[in-house]
Amino acid sequence: MDSKHTNVALLGSTNFEAVRASLVEEFGTKDDDKVDADGNEKNQKIDDYIDEMGEVNYYTCAALLTLDPNQEFVSFRGKLMVVLLPCFQILVPIGMIYYFIVEKDMLADNGFCCNHGNYIFRFTGFVTFMYSGWQIIDGCDDASSKFWLKRAVTHWSKTGDRNGLKEVLLFYMCYASQTLCSLLLLIVTYVVFTNQCDTPLDLLMNCVAINFVLDIDSEWMDDKKQGRSVTAARFIFKQWRDECTDNPDATRKGLESNQALRRAAPGVLKCVMKGGDLLVAFLTYTLVLCWTFCPPEY
Repeated sequence: MDSKHTNVALLGSTNFEAVRASLVEEFGTKDDDKVDADGNEKNQKIDDYIDEMGEVNYYTCAALLTLDPNQEFVSFRGKLMVVLLPCFQILVPIGMIYYFIVEKDMLADNGFCCNHGNYIFRFTGFVTFMYSGWQIIDGCDDASSKFWLKRAVTHWSKTGDRNGLKEVLLFYMCYASQTLCSLLLLIVTYVVFTNQCDTPLDLLMNCVAINFVLDIDSEWMDDKKQGRSVTAARFIFKQWRDECTDNPDATRKGLESNQALRRAAPGVLKCVMKGGDLLVAFLTYTLVLCWTFCPPEY
């Protein structure tokens, strides 16, 4: 999937030799690992893989560190961030939606639509809401989690690696968290613009205030965390590369399991990811149009 080395015939396959040849073609072999004059390991295939991965956010960093047994979170604060981040990006928006709609009884007091019919107010809301929507759509497109999710699913589909489902689950959680956060922030924006804004300045201020939530997972990353993520990525690359060499019996056993599911997994994932992206885009434009043109009396 998205890889020139992916042979559809190998998805769900039981052909050990063909799978091994495919891994060699994609990842190379241990002989590719070199050491330069400064004692640093050099491997062009790994370096190209890392470059394609790009910078990761905190979710993907946490998943990579979890999968690398040689690393762990170095501080209590780092562990707490893993809990605090989904609280901030998912539970807080859910709480805000519940607070305004249920606790403040927004629908009974305000209705579904903005009560202000002023053209300047509506135009300002349209522009700021559209800006927020585009920011959310762009922020939802998390390249690093998609990179690892696609490759983890493809690798599991080819090899049946017993640890593959754990990898897929972790990277899917990284992807899903961004999609869910995006959907929730769109709803929060609609609720706040409808119920808590009385002037164009309120719209502008709330637009800026809400947008930052989606970027927290990137803001919490620094050069040290990026470096540790690269180290973990190199470990996973080598683990995938050497699977048929180091654990041939386990690989053969894995190839006999879940064949139908493994064959379908990449296609299902492609549909799920495309559906998630389309849902975020659809909700963005739907809510913007509803807020802008919905009559005040409703």
